[in-house]
Amino acid sequence: MANVLNDEDLIELAGDDAERRFAAEAVAFLATAAERRAEGAVQWGVGEERLALFHETSGAQELAEAQAAQRWQRVKWDAGLGWITGPVPLGGRGLGNSYERLFRLLEAAFDVADMSPLRIGLGTVGAALLAHGTPEQVEEFLVPIRRGDIIACQLFSEPEAGSDLAGVRTRAVAEADGGSWRIDGQKVWTSNAQFADIGLALVRTDPDTPKHRGLTMFVVPMRTPGVEIRPLQQMTGGASFCEVFLTDVVVPDRYRLGAPGAGWKVATDTLAAERRSTGDRSHELTARAVQLLWLLAERTGRTGDPLIRDAWARVYSQIRAARAYQLRMQDTPDEYLTGAERSLDKLMLVATLRDIGALALELLGPAFVADTGEWGTFGWNRWLMGALGYRIAGGTDEVLRNLVAERVLGLPREPR
Repeated sequence: MANVLNDEDLIELAGDDAERRFAAEAVAFLATAAERRAEGAVQWGVGEERLALFHETSGAQELAEAQAAQRWQRVKWDAGLGWITGPVPLGGRGLGNSYERLFRLLEAAFDVADMSPLRIGLGTVGAALLAHGTPEQVEEFLVPIRRGDIIACQLFSEPEAGSDLAGVRTRAVAEADGGSWRIDGQKVWTSNAQFADIGLALVRTDPDTPKHRGLTMFVVPMRTPGVEIRPLQQMTGGASFCEVFLTDVVVPDRYRLGAPGAGWKVATDTLAAERRSTGDRSHELTARAVQLLWLLAERTGRTGDPLIRDAWARVYSQIRAARAYQLRMQDTPDEYLTGAERSLDKLMLVATLRDIGALALELLGPAFVADTGEWGTFGWNRWLMGALGYRIAGGTDEVLRNLVAERVLGLPREPR
């Protein structure tokens, strides 16, 4: 039977007295701003399947979800909870990562808007602006992102520069007056582009230097003349990714993030933040999926099969190990992280998503590929296809394994 966690249960999630005081404040705010979410065991056939790893809603639905997320972010901002780890002069609380993690746990107990449409801005673009932006850029872009006023996207990957991000060909040429740049090129696999206000664009400004040194980062307002956005149809049915064409797009020099030629440093810092946020939002999804797998094993009469039991136990153990690793990483100050730790986090997530899909395939057999309309069956097809996408998103498996091999294990660099 579903139950609702009471205030005392929620506050006990805190680790010490200071966190308990913060938790009491947060719970009091949440209780007045949202309804409690009923908690209970996953039940077969009850509610949505939620087996799609990438967004599957229509453009109009996605826009509505984005606007709902913005409204909720503004409510949190007004309550002093919109940027818990942010600098106090910028409207943040100046608290550590453990407080942010605690708030997410508390917030999950309430029926609030899905924050997915804002996560790229909050967790990725915002991190780049905080680390590399000028005070004017922080005021113009970062604070509005945190306040929920604007939505951001990343303009990184290109048709011929995905895993090899340093090979981007989109060009920016300085105008004669030195006060602006003219950008031409194409970006692809851009989430949120269709309703984003700004994009963080990695472009080539010096074609005559080694490829990692000739890059520069810009903030590009997405309503600028010459920006064309085309949604891409996914094989699972949705269209949450876009390709973006930039034709004679003029961007003022004050929107340059970092020095000319220093874009690779900004990009790597941004990607590290992206990998961290990708793992952050996935553990609830995988934990629910493994419960559904056991229910599926019961319905197919396979719970006594030793191979199925072993596969299920292995997936369950992977989820717990990945969560423990991530909590350890989150408790480590950023200055002690090299980037390889977050690559491992992402690789662990991808392996878990793949193995969950493989077990569902084993349990379902032909029903995995034949849509009969039965709850909890064909939906796993979308899961497994989405898992393939996760092998690319946030850095391909091959690139991340090379990074771990070279920076962690000390193996020789791959010939280039």
